[in-house]
Amino acid sequence: MYRLYWEACSGAILPQVMFEEMSVPYERIPVDMAAGEHQTAEYLAVNPTGQVPALELPDGTVIGESAAMALVLGERHPEPGLVPGMEDAARPVFLRWLLFMAASVYMTFVRVNHPERFVTDHSCVESAHQAALDSINKQFQVLDSAISGDPWFMPAGYSALDIYATMLADWHPDRGHLFAHNPSLARLCLAVEGRPAYAEVIAQHRT
Repeated sequence: MYRLYWEACSGAILPQVMFEEMSVPYERIPVDMAAGEHQTAEYLAVNPTGQVPALELPDGTVIGESAAMALVLGERHPEPGLVPGMEDAARPVFLRWLLFMAASVYMTFVRVNHPERFVTDHSCVESAHQAALDSINKQFQVLDSAISGDPWFMPAGYSALDIYATMLADWHPDRGHLFAHNPSLARLCLAVEGRPAYAEVIAQHRT
């Protein structure tokens, strides 16, 4: 069985929703980062980066990074079509935006939520926070303009990109502002939030 090390409102939302959409059983193992459990010797033996989530595959291999989990799960369980296959013409575009969400948007949220980690002069924390907010809003505008389906990100239909984009949008501190300026993203998120798998997972993260 897969084992997912998770914390509420973390990047674990993406693989969890994929598990639910694929009807694949998995075990959830909570990691309390506020209590420092991600820095214990026990957890570092599982994931040396100390990051959450981490996913243990049935053969014992452990991977980090939500985008990597999405690719592995989508390729191992292709039936729902959440990740385009190697021969699918849509795969290069899918990979482009998956990695943009992971490397740009996701990481900018780290700056939004923890600006103090990115300055040496703590009098600059507020300006660093504002700069990160400005960046995240520009990145969401890029995503909005890249949405080529209706309502889904890709014309071929629902995919892991839709789950990822909705998770990221849920982290925005002002979703009203975000959706008012990004109508395609707003439609996409509304459609994803209406799916039973996403609704079930997000309820677990908000309790």
